[in-house]
Amino acid sequence: MLRLLKPRLIAWIALLLVSALLIGCGSGHGSSSSVPIANIQGPWEFVAYSTGGYVTGIDVALVEGQVLVSGLEEPNGQISASSAQITFVSLDPATSDATGFGGINCLPVTSTNSLGPGSVTALGAPINFTFTQNGNVFNVTGTLSGDGSSIFNGTYTAQAGNPCTDPGGTITGTVLTKLTGSYTGTMCPPSSSSCQSSQDFTDNATATLSESSSVLTLTLALTGTDNTSFTLTGPVTGNAFIVQGTFQGQTLTYNGYAEIVGNARSLYLVNGTSSAQPNYVGTLSMP
Repeated sequence: MLRLLKPRLIAWIALLLVSALLIGCGSGHGSSSSVPIANIQGPWEFVAYSTGGYVTGIDVALVEGQVLVSGLEEPNGQISASSAQITFVSLDPATSDATGFGGINCLPVTSTNSLGPGSVTALGAPINFTFTQNGNVFNVTGTLSGDGSSIFNGTYTAQAGNPCTDPGGTITGTVLTKLTGSYTGTMCPPSSSSCQSSQDFTDNATATLSESSSVLTLTLALTGTDNTSFTLTGPVTGNAFIVQGTFQGQTLTYNGYAEIVGNARSLYLVNGTSSAQPNYVGTLSMP
């Protein structure tokens, strides 16, 4: 009887060992599967609240690198933006309304602007990057939200050697939607080099926006001093854009920023045709 049980016992032990091996392999496979890297490419706005009292909007067409996985392109977590993909907007600390472009805290305004290098892993995980404003470099750390649409607990610090007076502070970030819709109000005529008082804003304007592939189309219909319409196009970075077109045979450049004034979606416009003397031309509101 004992002789008969021994082969059976050995068979049962062998079966248990094989089962354990299979289970172990299965568990190991599950534990080795990595969490997908978050894809956060697209339009973002980061708002930096300096301890020095400055507030700066950092509007970015964020790019994320790609890597081939099983023949398919997937995000690799490396984020960046070139000088053409980032815009700095000066914001009023009390109202958050736009007051100008380029960032008043790090002058003079230059083209030495960028975001990155930076990295992100998974949703709900840390995110870090650098940004360069007019040649001044800042380090950013924060946490990406669980849905990948914002960052929180963000801080930014100035790198050693920055001539800029901004010491750093806190920073937030939000994914943005494309700019669309119509805005109305009064504007300074495009041919005017300066509008100082409300009496100078003599054009009634309707601005219509549409965005496709990071390019904004702005159509302006004017009545009053001017009775015409014309179209400008150019790159858009988050809520900010720079568009060019032709008015009365001359090239015209407008800087714009979509914001909330009071409870109304609004469009802040500056005539930047003369980069040395940008001219505020009006704030239009969405009806």
